[in-house]
Amino acid sequence: MTPAANRHRELTHSLGYLSGKMTAHARSLKLEHGDHMVRLDLKKLTVVADTLQGITELLRIGSGKNHVGYHLAAHLALHQYFVAHGRPVPRFLMLDQPTQPYYPSDMAKQRGRLEDLALDEDRVTVTRLFELMHQVVGELSPGFQMIVSDHADLPHGWYQESVRYNWRNGEKLIPTTWLDDNPAP
Repeated sequence: MTPAANRHRELTHSLGYLSGKMTAHARSLKLEHGDHMVRLDLKKLTVVADTLQGITELLRIGSGKNHVGYHLAAHLALHQYFVAHGRPVPRFLMLDQPTQPYYPSDMAKQRGRLEDLALDEDRVTVTRLFELMHQVVGELSPGFQMIVSDHADLPHGWYQESVRYNWRNGEKLIPTTWLDDNPAP
């Protein structure tokens, strides 16, 4: 087999592996079009779903909630691949506020645009997001670390056991004493 044929075969295998993981994650998260095959489109560098109507690119898939879910599915699948295949990639993923599309702004709260049913559905979906993260970290442990900075504070034991720092009630990522000890020039 030629070197080009070997590279093509390896790429096809890798993309198939990623697609399988991404599809499973999309189904687990119950994302729009998640019941179809989900994959990376290398030519357009995006996530796509192969639906009965054709290829649907991420930009055409629903709301910010779906976008966060598909990005999470892609990142987790990539890290699962990297660990499973011993690839030289740092073994951590940092996410900042992945639940932001699920929690209403203070302005929306003040305007009374919230429905209890939507909030309950969002809580279930947020729990699904963190369950998936927890599952993948557990699967890849101890060779993978995930750092999530978020306002969510779920009541589940597995979630609370995973929290290392809870910056509330005056506790902050950067303690104010640092600022007092080292005033800006």
